[in-house]
Amino acid sequence: MTEEINHFIQTLNSEVGVHKNTIISYKYDINQFNNFIEKKKKSFKSINKEDILDFLKSLKLKNVKNKTKSRKIFALKRFYRFLISQKIIKTNPIEKIDIPKSEDTLPITLNADQIEKILKFVSKKTNNYIDVRSNLIITLLYSTGIRVSELISIKTNNIDLAKKNILIDPPEKGKSRKERIVFFDEQTKEVIEKYLEFRKIHFKHKDTPWVFPSSNTNGFLTRRRVLQIMHNLAEKIKIDKNLMHPHSFRHAFGNQLLNSGADIRVVQKLLGHSSIITTQKYTEHRDKLIETIESFHPLNKNNENIV
Repeated sequence: MTEEINHFIQTLNSEVGVHKNTIISYKYDINQFNNFIEKKKKSFKSINKEDILDFLKSLKLKNVKNKTKSRKIFALKRFYRFLISQKIIKTNPIEKIDIPKSEDTLPITLNADQIEKILKFVSKKTNNYIDVRSNLIITLLYSTGIRVSELISIKTNNIDLAKKNILIDPPEKGKSRKERIVFFDEQTKEVIEKYLEFRKIHFKHKDTPWVFPSSNTNGFLTRRRVLQIMHNLAEKIKIDKNLMHPHSFRHAFGNQLLNSGADIRVVQKLLGHSSIITTQKYTEHRDKLIETIESFHPLNKNNENIV
């Protein structure tokens, strides 16, 4: 990694509101570009627009999607603005490079039959901590619609079993990571209680606040590990592993509620799609949110609309 990249990354780390995953992506993308221009015997200071276009052509040959190319261009644009602000360069070679249009793709989701097949499989595997953990991961993603980043950073004291809700308080807040409350049904409550019993035994010699502890530096499961768990399940259940993605369950959660007649504004609140939503605002709508879960979510035992 060059001195310029290192300085840029340090600057990002010091900025408030820049998520760690964004910094990791920027670092990867800029280093990839640096490796490309080094092969051309050039540096950040000596390249021109044609070199950047050549880089984009190389990505096209590798069948890199426009969405990924856009991310790389955004990273380079920000990096070059930084170089100019530091008076390292005088002209910006990427300034007039257009962002490619994203391909029109439908969100990956799971249908009701696939969801039922997955839930049936994980609910039967409850003899050890690993299996019970997998059951809770799938159940929480589907019953609450939370993001995987929200799932892995849940703390045990943020779960209120009596009120059947979870305070989502991501350690790194940003545009899409804000404190909010999600609600769950009675069936999910039972899964949580069973998991916490296994967790207490499995981690009896380790004091950790996280619902899903891990030995990594964060102290909780990584998004990559959750994806690995889901892909392993996909092989056992005989479901396309591309469908077994955390976001698939989030989409399925929203789709199932909307298709069953739930109010779109309530679903938006449950998914956390609105702007900053405080605990107080959620408390004001608590009855309506719980009513939506009880009336329309297929995991609720009293609901016979679907699944």
